[in-house]
Amino acid sequence: MKALKDMNNVERGYLLANLFPDELTGIMDAIEGIHYNLVENKDTITKEWDNGTITVDFWYSLAHEVYSNVTRQRKQLLKSRRFADQLFDGYNALFTIECISKYAEEHRDGSKFHFMVNALFNY
Repeated sequence: MKALKDMNNVERGYLLANLFPDELTGIMDAIEGIHYNLVENKDTITKEWDNGTITVDFWYSLAHEVYSNVTRQRKQLLKSRRFADQLFDGYNALFTIECISKYAEEHRDGSKFHFMVNALFNY
C-alpha cells in the first residue's frame, strides 16, 4: 500500500469506501442534500461567493456532475471501486470531499469514520 502522502484522491476514496462500506449510503444522501441546498439557495450563494480559487459557476458544475453520478448510479456506487472512480476523479473530488467532510462532521463527529476522513482529506 502507498503512503498517504503519495495517494491521489481516487485512491483515498477507494480506501475510505473499503474501510467504511456502511457509510456509502449516508455519503450519497449527504451529496444529494448538499446539492439540493445549493440549488434552492443559488441566488444567495452566488451573491455571497468569496472563494478566490474557483468560481461559483464551476462549483455548481461540479455539484451537478457529482449529483448526476449519484442519482444515475446509486446501486453501482456501493462498490468501492466504482464509488472512487466516479466521485473522486479529477475536479469532482473537490465537491465530493467537501460533502464527505460535512457529512463526517455533522453526522459522525468523533467516530473512527470522522477521524479517517480528516486523515485522508483534511491533512
